[in-house]
Amino acid sequence: MSASSYVLGIDIGTSGVKVLVLRDDGRVVAHGQADLPAPVAVGNRREQDAELWWSATVAALQGACQRLRDGGGNPARIAALAVDGTSGTIVAVDGDLKPLRAGLMYNDGRAQAQAERLNLAGQATIGGLGYRFNSSFSLAKLLWLNENEPAVIARSACVLHQADFITARLAEASSVPGRIFSDESNALKSGYDIVARRWPDYLSTVGIETAKLPAVAAIGETIGTIGPETAAAFGFNPACRIVGGMTDGTAACAASGARRVGDMNTTLGSTVVWKMISAVLICDPAGRLYCHRHPGGDFLPGGAGNAGGEGIRSFLRVSPQETDQRLEQLAQRIVAQPPSGTFTYPLPGAGERYPFVDPGFRPFTTVQGDDTALYRSCLEGIACIERWGYEVAAELGADCDGEVWTTGKGAYLDAWMQMRANLLNRPVCRAGYPESAFGSALVAAMNAWFENSWEETVGHLIGPTYRWEPAPADRAAWDEQYAGFREAFEMIIDY
Repeated sequence: MSASSYVLGIDIGTSGVKVLVLRDDGRVVAHGQADLPAPVAVGNRREQDAELWWSATVAALQGACQRLRDGGGNPARIAALAVDGTSGTIVAVDGDLKPLRAGLMYNDGRAQAQAERLNLAGQATIGGLGYRFNSSFSLAKLLWLNENEPAVIARSACVLHQADFITARLAEASSVPGRIFSDESNALKSGYDIVARRWPDYLSTVGIETAKLPAVAAIGETIGTIGPETAAAFGFNPACRIVGGMTDGTAACAASGARRVGDMNTTLGSTVVWKMISAVLICDPAGRLYCHRHPGGDFLPGGAGNAGGEGIRSFLRVSPQETDQRLEQLAQRIVAQPPSGTFTYPLPGAGERYPFVDPGFRPFTTVQGDDTALYRSCLEGIACIERWGYEVAAELGADCDGEVWTTGKGAYLDAWMQMRANLLNRPVCRAGYPESAFGSALVAAMNAWFENSWEETVGHLIGPTYRWEPAPADRAAWDEQYAGFREAFEMIIDY
């Protein structure tokens, strides 16, 4: 292992693309970032031009490579890269990897009827895998395209997840079967069987052509090398490996510091994502929770909700351009104690998918006319939703007795970290680089430097951590806050 070699992680998120260059001593030596415009939102439609994903990736890579050079590094020494993307986001492409229509985002809600048909058609398989389809699953979206835009599917060479599209472009792969790859983490939402490790037979019974789906690799498995034009554009070595990546939630968990069975990871970003490391597959007949594979080989049950940063922005009525500055101003006024006694469920619109599934559920707040109080109530509400999510997982058999490791923008708000420790009544921790792009870089490092040993990878590369302990004297007050939140929720439902 050379002291001057690097790996690279690429994170395709809702609001932008982040690129991170990791040196083999665990130090992040360069970043790149490019913003994405908000997806088009009309009713329950959520779409985004996939070419925007690519142009933002190019801009973020250019920025990271230039910063690497400015620091005395050389992009030609990048040994491997991995890509993560939003879970369930898909795009149909032709043989030249050109999108045939806008991508359908993870939170596009038009495919609920198709999801229900898939639950019937695939019940023998998905029952053993422990989940139910809903409209966030890419397979439901693909079936919706089959039925509503058959000409697009007929013209398509392949239907790709967001991360698949970027890795294929980086590899300059054609649509020849076997050249386009997905990974087990992303492919799960297209119905891929992560236990048998194959596309299941029931797909053909609902009209899905598996020939139009990519080949599937394990997380961290080599799936190709950088294409020659890409290598020339960024100064990469043509031997730079592209390895199987993950969904953004799985990548965040990989970056978080959670590493043992029983440890948990909450990603606090545009939405809230829960992950728990489990030695066994966890099944949820209600379809709220489903299991990925962990990069280390264990199972990773988890769920993704709709509450989170987008809901906070919607409640505060600020534009995406104003959000960071406004939230920073409000965050300076937040202290961890005591609980406010107000109750807010911050969604950007109707619909929730974890810790319960209700496409018609609407956000609520008991706060009137005070942005600081509303912001605090949003933070408390998300912490209550977080606790609720881990309670659901524990009831289903997940081991949730470890520490909660935090990733996403919310991980940097120290007062919120303490608030969450108090409400969850367990230690809340933050690793040195709690970002999905770092998780993707770790997976690339596992392939390039550590012979696919996750234990060796995190042991060498996860840096200093920060820890908040719950305050025992305040436990009753925070338990009361949680109970009040659940009561407010029940009143809304009953009404």
